[in-house]
Amino acid sequence: MKSGAEGAHFFGALLLTFSFDKHKHIFTHKIVCGNCGTYFGRKVCRATPYWICRKHNQSNHECSMVQIQEAKIMEAFLQLYYNLKHHGEPILTKMTTSLQAIRNRRMLWSLDVIGLNKQISDLTSQNQMLAMLKQQGLIDPDIFISQSNELTEQLRSVKLKKERLLAVDGDNTIAQTRELMEILDDGPDFLDSFDAELFGELVETIIVESNERIRFRLKNGLELAETIERTVR
Repeated sequence: MKSGAEGAHFFGALLLTFSFDKHKHIFTHKIVCGNCGTYFGRKVCRATPYWICRKHNQSNHECSMVQIQEAKIMEAFLQLYYNLKHHGEPILTKMTTSLQAIRNRRMLWSLDVIGLNKQISDLTSQNQMLAMLKQQGLIDPDIFISQSNELTEQLRSVKLKKERLLAVDGDNTIAQTRELMEILDDGPDFLDSFDAELFGELVETIIVESNERIRFRLKNGLELAETIERTVR
């Protein structure tokens, strides 16, 4: 039977064991509860780190989501990486192609692009007419060179405006997807252990659906689910 002082000391140590880890971690502000949308916080119990919904930690009546061992989340990332490395290229390539097609169709109806296309067409026609006049000897060579250079510069400027407009239109999903493909192409065939750098480059957010299933939202917005081994509470 513990004395009052010993019991208080033991209870205090137990509370300390379950306190939130204040140190910055690679998972900090990365893990979100799929039930209530609250960020998960890191806790250590008997030297084993867990991640738990902060709302559930305050009251299990507020959120029913249970905690997950940190090791299980890392193992799920290893599986995700393996699947992306060996089976992800067709998915990411198809995604890039589809996004590009949607973007191109949308841009066909852009008034700015329509206007620039008309300018390009007009300048091209003027250039062709100028060349025809030269062939027929109906224009002074010096005037031809001067006007040809001016039309060429105008055409280059309009095409550059169009390229810039197409580059900034919409989101960065296509560029982000291509970047993911490059990272995976340069990465190892498989990971022996959790790689924080690769995780940071590939994953934007982890959404916890349950203590048996989590979804990884990649940097390009694509979400892929992985099953995890159930945590024993």
